[in-house]
Amino acid sequence: MNILKSGMAKVEKIIFRKSLSDNSLYKLSQFTLFYEENDSCLLRNMMTGEVISLSQEEKCAVRELISSPRNYGFLVDNGLTELAMKRYIVQIDCDELKQYQQTVFLMKTISGKKKGLTSYIIFPTTGCNARCIYCFEEGYAVHTMSQETADKVVEFICKTKHDGKILLHWFGGEPLAAANTIQHICRKLQENGVEFSSQMVTNASLLTKEMAQEARELWHLERVQVSLDGAKEDYTMRKAYYRPDKHNYDVVMQSIHYFINQGINVNLRVNVDFENIVRISGFLKNIRAEFDDMEHLSLYLTPLYQAQKSERIMELYQEIFRLYDVQKKIGIPFTRRENPNTGVRLNYCMADSMDSCVVITPLGVLNNCEHLPEGNSWGNIYDGVTDEQKFSDLKKTMPVDERCAKCTFLPMCTPFFKNGCDSWFDKCSEYRRMSMEFSLHNLLSGSEQDVCDAEEI
Repeated sequence: MNILKSGMAKVEKIIFRKSLSDNSLYKLSQFTLFYEENDSCLLRNMMTGEVISLSQEEKCAVRELISSPRNYGFLVDNGLTELAMKRYIVQIDCDELKQYQQTVFLMKTISGKKKGLTSYIIFPTTGCNARCIYCFEEGYAVHTMSQETADKVVEFICKTKHDGKILLHWFGGEPLAAANTIQHICRKLQENGVEFSSQMVTNASLLTKEMAQEARELWHLERVQVSLDGAKEDYTMRKAYYRPDKHNYDVVMQSIHYFINQGINVNLRVNVDFENIVRISGFLKNIRAEFDDMEHLSLYLTPLYQAQKSERIMELYQEIFRLYDVQKKIGIPFTRRENPNTGVRLNYCMADSMDSCVVITPLGVLNNCEHLPEGNSWGNIYDGVTDEQKFSDLKKTMPVDERCAKCTFLPMCTPFFKNGCDSWFDKCSEYRRMSMEFSLHNLLSGSEQDVCDAEEI
């Protein structure tokens, strides 16, 4: 066997076995993914993230193990004891769910998080200059943060932040519609000696060349996510700007250049469904022709929420992965997380990271999810926690849903994702298998592109 991708050392230390029982039967772990392509065979340990390749003899032995449990002697005779030590293979009476839960608990215990918040998702406004036909905020009340509230946001950050550098996420609405508020908060933080960097989700239609320079110098903007809808005709129809003469596809393309020219990394989130997917291939080629500088640009395709609820969602994902091959061939980088799929995941998103992250609405209300700015409130920047019970309930570790307990991909998902997240969908296990197999395919082809779980920044 040969290691193609190293795993998480901390997890390996927790789960690695020092000895094996010679009186037990053994099976392939539920957290081991078996992947074949032509003459190659890979195993991926979902607990550690390690990927290994097997020889033909080892592959045949593992196949026998998949068909029925085997004894310790079989492992020895076929050179599989190391796989059992690393828990690719486990005893048949192993409680793997309990092992997973204990590992997560220990990882959180030894993580050594500093006291205080490290990240703030701030809504300077819920107003927007577009009316996207799929917007999840449709019907939300429109509020823009006042200067008084912005000052209180600065006070709240100074009071609750941890000792080091913090990260600000600007969200909306369209955050650039309240650029003055962003400017005010950033200047006040600098005056208070707060070290920070920032990221933003934006449609980019309101950006100017001067604003891009200010974003780098004052806002310390390092990365933006720009939402697109594929081909120009699709974008124009779906964004439905109030002033299409001023805010349109061509303006957004220019804005992306402004960001890139300032050295700000641009992540293009391309929303797809069954209607526009047929034009995405041409769109990708247009993007490659538009931008010479691929150093600061990346892209990922994602189904619209409405499409994700469709019975045909896996058909859409199959087409997305076909298009990823097109994207790879023409040289557009994939969007990647800083630590993509490296093994056990302790937190899925900001909503189960309440010790380190908080959402602040334009009115100064606090909650734990940027997609529910009016739904999960438990406090505000003036009084802190005002609903102790709700705050406590939201912080609790969720139990593993019975439909997730036997899933191969539980370690990379976390139980929280199923319990209480509206983004969960019925075929998530099928999607994760398709996504992981695509990543393993890339690994075999010499590419380390990993497209699993490319979430909003």
